[in-house]
Amino acid sequence: MRQEKLIGSVVLVLLVASFSILAPGCVNENEVLNESGVEWLTSYDGALNLSRESGKPVMICFWAVWCSACEKYSHETFSDPVVVKTLEEGFIIPLTIDVDNDQDGIASMYGVRSIPTTLIVDSDGNVLNRWVGSVPPDMLIPILHNVSAMET
Repeated sequence: MRQEKLIGSVVLVLLVASFSILAPGCVNENEVLNESGVEWLTSYDGALNLSRESGKPVMICFWAVWCSACEKYSHETFSDPVVVKTLEEGFIIPLTIDVDNDQDGIASMYGVRSIPTTLIVDSDGNVLNRWVGSVPPDMLIPILHNVSAMET
């Protein structure tokens, strides 16, 4: 009987320890998006329609909740005040696609094989620029300004 209590106690301690190790890495979609400072669209068709109406290109960021590199990209680049201001000024339409909830197959359509992947597309969905991995703010800002000067 005493051995069973000991085993039960050990299992309980291991479960609590496992949860405390894994819990900090658990992030939901809204936390990542809202903490970035950027107001992201989440509808591909809606973003392209807005692009057609406004003549502005769309920046598509492919990511996932479990992706630590994506979270870092969001916190370091899309929380940067100059990046946020550039996007708020409306030079480009920001769209995010969570690859785990991509029921329309947008990531597959663009051949996304790793995340984070960021595309700049015109109003017809043609790729103007593409990069894989995170880009620091000082590199992203000139890209956004150059692309925003293009006519879609």
